[in-house]
Amino acid sequence: MIKRIDPGHQHSIIKVLGIKIQTMLDEGHLNSVEVELIEDVARLAEILELYPELPETVIKKILFAMSYFIDENDEIPDVIPDYGYLDDVKVVSWVIDDIRNQIPKMTRA
Repeated sequence: MIKRIDPGHQHSIIKVLGIKIQTMLDEGHLNSVEVELIEDVARLAEILELYPELPETVIKKILFAMSYFIDENDEIPDVIPDYGYLDDVKVVSWVIDDIRNQIPKMTRA
């Protein structure tokens, strides 16, 4: 599935990602898993913004994780309370772990 991701859709994926995150924040009552997931997905978006010269395979993996997160009807539908985002957490975590050594070290201000 990652091979089918088109890096040319990066901006539209990030736009939908922003809408999804804002909707989650507006609904409130986020649990710790959802908060961590939002932080991790935002970190992936930041990586794309800061390092546009990343290898295409890394960009595709990041976009795949974002696309999976914004798909509300993935393996565990997001509307299922307390469980809907567990699969998203695993996918995003897997991508972060997989690309960790392929991106420049990010410093925190």
